[in-house]
Amino acid sequence: MQILPSNIINYMKIKVGVINFFSKNKRIILPLLIALFYILFYFLVDFSSQSLVAHDEGLYARRARLIEYSDNWFSPPFPSPHHKTLGSYWFIALAIRLFGNSELALRLPSIIASFFCLISSYLIALKITNKKSALISVFSLSSMPLWIQYSRYASPDILFVLCILLVILFFLKSLDSPQFYKQYFYILVSGFFISTSFFIRSYMAFVPLIGLSPFIIYNFIYKRNIFKILFFTGIFIGSIPTLFNLYFSYEKFGIIGITTLFDFAKKQAIGDFGFNNLLLIPLNFLYLTFPIGILFLILFTFTKPKNNISYPLLIYYYPLISLVILLCMSTSYPHYFLFLLPSLSILFSVILSSNSSRFFISRISIKYLLLILITLISFVLLFFVINYNNFIVEGSYGNTLLVYIFSSFLLISYITSIRYIFDIRFLKFDLINLFYNIVIPQYISLSLLFNFGILGNPNSNIKLFLRDEVVSSIISSNTIYLFSVDSKIQTLLSYYLPSSQVVRNSEDLTKYKYLITSDINSLNTLKIKSLFKSIKKSDNQFLLVNISK
Repeated sequence: MQILPSNIINYMKIKVGVINFFSKNKRIILPLLIALFYILFYFLVDFSSQSLVAHDEGLYARRARLIEYSDNWFSPPFPSPHHKTLGSYWFIALAIRLFGNSELALRLPSIIASFFCLISSYLIALKITNKKSALISVFSLSSMPLWIQYSRYASPDILFVLCILLVILFFLKSLDSPQFYKQYFYILVSGFFISTSFFIRSYMAFVPLIGLSPFIIYNFIYKRNIFKILFFTGIFIGSIPTLFNLYFSYEKFGIIGITTLFDFAKKQAIGDFGFNNLLLIPLNFLYLTFPIGILFLILFTFTKPKNNISYPLLIYYYPLISLVILLCMSTSYPHYFLFLLPSLSILFSVILSSNSSRFFISRISIKYLLLILITLISFVLLFFVINYNNFIVEGSYGNTLLVYIFSSFLLISYITSIRYIFDIRFLKFDLINLFYNIVIPQYISLSLLFNFGILGNPNSNIKLFLRDEVVSSIISSNTIYLFSVDSKIQTLLSYYLPSSQVVRNSEDLTKYKYLITSDINSLNTLKIKSLFKSIKKSDNQFLLVNISK
């Protein structure tokens, strides 16, 4: 009998030990590895050329910085009554105080909130369905372009979604908890996040809360009065920051300090109805949730869930009511629909993981629709890469190779997915493996494209312009006057410039040494162009110096 060397024996012992450890602790290790996977792609970020997006990110950043600098958290020195509650500014201002005034700090609340949204959505899905479907829902949500985009924006949207998810999660936990004291604690917390959602997103909080009301009211019917009292107590506790905000606003501006908030809400919700919503919103839905939105429509049309879904008022009626409200609003932007994406991902996961045919030709129809869809997407990707080289070079900000790598990665994932449609070995198609084969490469590719500023970075030239050696030396020690600058860019410049002032009276221009303008022709009209010399140009922005000074 051959005796193995001691090093081989030790290696085998270590190998067996590692395998046993992972098998015994897979329930803990697997979620941890998935969490690390997501965290990795959130923080592999290159901020050297990334700029805040005009004008929304610039507005939130500027207002949050004003709160942090003034140290006045309830009544910041805004020049006029503000039309939004302060919750989102608080989180961004706190990030500035802890990590400095940078793009990463500004976007950190959304990054962290997005990660906790995925966890919350997973836990909600576990209460409605099973682990398999819950995992599918997480990958579905995280791969949607709209979600990836706003998870990296300095805005209140993802924080707001987290609040709504926590309302739902703790309400569900209060329903199925066996111990009364836990029920009471969970319902208190659920109520707390209802009012917190208003503090974060002001009037927009009413949309999901109205959608949730049938679910909440139905489950309140047979509950003890103490249950209801604690729920409204939680709402009151969570509303304290909002009440302080409104009180100090009233003290500073009078009644208009309160009415401005609701006047803005009324204007957004009850203004002239735009019928283009009925066309643009479905198109945006398909594009911004791609490919989940299209796959969901295909499966919803041709299949139905095998098992009954728990809490149908939550799964079906909540998103439906909310969607109707959003469609009826006079102003409806794509990010308004972010809070519906977790519900969409959960419903999609249920249909995907356990379904039966709705019609006789369902399976055949799904097969060939998927084949057509995958083939079309593959041809579009290939055509774009081959025929738009100049556009890719211009739009990649020096990262052209990354664009080609990730485009090829996506193309390969779609081409290889065809094998799951026609699986000869089992004479069936494997929708779940097809799903993972598409969404995981998409999550990786889109995340890194956003992280490196290739996507979601329309104003990168502004930052590069300001980082120029000559420009930065001027702006660091001088007040820059902004004249006839596009309003969105003006907001961004007001944030990035150490010292700036907007000039509206053209007669005052001759007083100032340094000027930025988007409309150099207006100086010709004013017959003062000869007084200024161009130092640097970026897109339509000109940095001028007054040569008479």
